This record gives sequence, C-alpha cells and structure tokens, in this order.
Amino acid sequence: MCKSNFGTRQIVFKYLTKTLTYLAIIVALCTLGRTTVRAQKLDESDTRALIHANYLYQFATNCNWPAETKKGKFYIGVLGNSDVFNATKEKFGAKPVGNQTIEVVSLTDIPTTQFFHIIFIDKSRKNDLAKATRDLKTKSTLILTNWDGALGSGAHINFKNVDNSVRYEMNENAINDRKITPGVKIIQWKVQ
Repeated sequence: MCKSNFGTRQIVFKYLTKTLTYLAIIVALCTLGRTTVRAQKLDESDTRALIHANYLYQFATNCNWPAETKKGKFYIGVLGNSDVFNATKEKFGAKPVGNQTIEVVSLTDIPTTQFFHIIFIDKSRKNDLAKATRDLKTKSTLILTNWDGALGSGAHINFKNVDNSVRYEMNENAINDRKITPGVKIIQWKVQ
C-alpha cells in the first residue's frame, strides 16, 4: 500500500511540475506581449488612416455599382493623404470586390479619363471637390471627404469625428443619382 501511495505522489509531483512550467511560460509570454504591444502602438494619424481605409473597403464591398462598372479592376483613388493611400493599399489592395480586384491609386489630380469607383479627397485638397463634382457628374463615382461642410459642396460621404470616433455622414440622394446603391450596413452605420 505504501508503494502505490509513493507512485501516486510521483505522478502528482510530475503533473504539478509540468503545470508550473507551463504557467511560467505563459506569464513570460504575456509580459513580453505587453511590452511588444506598447512598442508597436500606432500614433493617432496612423490609426485614423487605418479607420478611413477600413471604411473605404466597406463602401467598396457594401455598395452596388451599375453593371457597366463591374468589369476589370475596382479602382479606389486617394487624393492628398499618403497615410490613407498606404493603409488602403497595404490592407486591401488586390482584395476582391465581387469579381473585381481592388486597385488603389495615389492621385495628384481629379481623374477625367480613367474611371474610379471611389475617390477619397483629403481636407488638404478640399479645393478639388468642386472639380470632382463637376467633372465626375455623369460617372458612378463615390466621392468621399473628411471636413465639415463637404456634403453641402457635393461630397457623397464625409468622415467626421463624433465623440472621439471616426464616423460618417452621407447624402443618399446624391449617391442614388450616381446609380450607386448603398447597402443596408452603410445606411445603418451613418451618423443620423
């Protein structure tokens, strides 16, 4: 009887040793992970660019464009903000939108010869909005901006800060005039 008690103790001791070793490894990894996360934290401008990029992708995948625009690549143009361009290209470049592949392009001017499904105009280039609304009036291009008053000047969707969060407002009539149908998610997520 003493012999089996000793064997049980050995098994329990091995189990406890193994468990404590695993716990020590987990604690070490958690501590290392916490240090790594602090070192890699993005600054506010990078975070805002990533949020804008995510929204651009959501607009691309959750809106319906006319059939004639569903051939070739799905073009997203970014004017005046290299952070938004880089975040969108790195995260969503070459991803599919239906049967199309996303192509993200850094713009230096409003394109008039090549069709773009989405164009984001940064506040640093707000003077280009008038040209975009005039030159793209007959095209099914979704125009996005990020400054107060842009919807009244012709933008379709405008990013804004609401309680320290990036949200958006939209002009549904202007979007429908371009023969673009926003999906249910896009309509639900907008600022009321």
